[in-house]
Amino acid sequence: MNLSLSPAAAAHLPGDLEGRLLRIAFTTGCGGSGYRLGYADEPVEGDEIVSVDGIRVALDSMAVSKLDGAVIDYDAEEDGYLLEHPDAVSVIWCG
Repeated sequence: MNLSLSPAAAAHLPGDLEGRLLRIAFTTGCGGSGYRLGYADEPVEGDEIVSVDGIRVALDSMAVSKLDGAVIDYDAEEDGYLLEHPDAVSVIWCG
């Protein structure tokens, strides 16, 4: 699994996590499929735990199979995290 953090994410995540782990889960909805990033105290049963630059990341089974090469980034304007993936074709938001 080749998952990495941008320099901005590496700077912000340790303080935001406060001892928790980052969890990435595959989701589906009106805009198609995607990923949800969130904080978690514990992994969900079946999650795979990886260490990315010292950050514990829990990935559900679909995220593990699809996120090779992805970069977790931090957007200061939105004060949130993004998942950039080399295979992503487009981003779709639903209202």
